[in-house]
Amino acid sequence: MGKFEFLNKYKWFQKLKKIKHIEIILVVVLVCLILLIWFVNWGGKESTTDTSVTSTSSTSAYAEELESRLETALAKISGAGEVKVMITFDGVTELVLATTKDEKTSSTSNTTSSGATNTTSTTTVSVEPILITENGSTNPIVLMEILPEIKGVIVIAAGADNVRVKLDLLKAVQALLEVSSSQVEIFTGN
Repeated sequence: MGKFEFLNKYKWFQKLKKIKHIEIILVVVLVCLILLIWFVNWGGKESTTDTSVTSTSSTSAYAEELESRLETALAKISGAGEVKVMITFDGVTELVLATTKDEKTSSTSNTTSSGATNTTSTTTVSVEPILITENGSTNPIVLMEILPEIKGVIVIAAGADNVRVKLDLLKAVQALLEVSSSQVEIFTGN
């Protein structure tokens, strides 16, 4: 006596037994159901950090601060005299914000008359920055600030007509900003 002999008394089981490759069809349907359950439960909220915005004002403030500090340092070089500096950047400051990601997946499964199963999945993703309110002002949480690359530096120094001073200024700029000599131009000022 087989495992499923007690089911022989039902007509639907008799019809089911007559279908060729019923085991394969049942396995395909079972796999589709498992995938459907997995995709439906997969959605939900999770915190991510993949949203970024650019900030021109932050880049300008960074440039002014860097130029001021560089002018102060270069003016201390013997023979440099009064120093003015201008720095250009390749791009702007990028802010990486803390975000929430809401991902919802829905699946529909259809079985055709031939026994084939078609599954359609739709995923909707919504990403929003996490905001905090302080002193009546609402701002996003900034996780990281990516500063732009320095494109070029101009130094105007009163003592740059002296080759030794010009070389010292060049070495100082290269050391402080980690730029190559091709990115730095030094001119004599009045």
